[in-house]
Amino acid sequence: MRMSTRWWRAAVAAFGLAAVLVAACGGATMPAAPTTTTASTPLTGTISVFAASSLTEVFKTIAADFQRANPGVTVEFNFAASSALATQIDQAAPADVFASADATNMTRLADKSQIDGTPVTFAKNLPVIVIPADNKAAIATPKDLSKAGVKLVLAGPDVPIGNYARQIIDRLAATPEYGAAYRDATLKNLVSNEQNVRAVLTKIELGEADAGIVYQTDALVAREKVKTVAIPEAANVIAVYPIAVVKTAKNKVAAAAFIKFVTGAPGQAALKAAGFDAAS
Repeated sequence: MRMSTRWWRAAVAAFGLAAVLVAACGGATMPAAPTTTTASTPLTGTISVFAASSLTEVFKTIAADFQRANPGVTVEFNFAASSALATQIDQAAPADVFASADATNMTRLADKSQIDGTPVTFAKNLPVIVIPADNKAAIATPKDLSKAGVKLVLAGPDVPIGNYARQIIDRLAATPEYGAAYRDATLKNLVSNEQNVRAVLTKIELGEADAGIVYQTDALVAREKVKTVAIPEAANVIAVYPIAVVKTAKNKVAAAAFIKFVTGAPGQAALKAAGFDAAS
């Protein structure tokens, strides 16, 4: 009877130990509980986009598509010369996104720690000579800009397209075909310095000047009212367009989403349709 009792107690103890070991091993190999995932929070609020004048039509198109995809967001614009926009942002104007027609003005803000993150290049553009449809001054080549009596209009030298235009004139003057005198003769014909590229285009549309230099995309916007004269590739300047979230943006989440939309397939398709070149 005593042996049976000892045997029974030992069996119970052994059985208990085995159960503990099985439970422990079983716990180690049990799959983890699935993690519950939730849908992304819908974007809401308003974003203020400060964008170069040459982006007016295409950014309005992109914004309309963006708002359809994100009905809780409203996109507002301030279109002007990139230099003017950079100054406004530097003076604490309420902007969420800055899209510049050159790297210079973006760098100007980044150097002052007024840009959040790293700017992204989203498009490129090419300057062209634009003339009124009737072309009374008979402008056929860039060399004709230096002819006596031609009324030339450019954007101011601090405006990206105005800076590009002067670089082009300098490059042409550096070639044997044009010569150093070309620069002085051409700039002597300058009748006004406009605040932005669209002001230059308007002057040509209205016939208030014989020629100007704008982006190829601007010429497409006014295609029925103006003609273009190509600039030799070796003398031309590629305009690079960077975009970034402004450091003081009040709606950084929606601002970043807008930039992602611009640099993504929908935005790039719209930019290509408007005549801009690919960012890469």
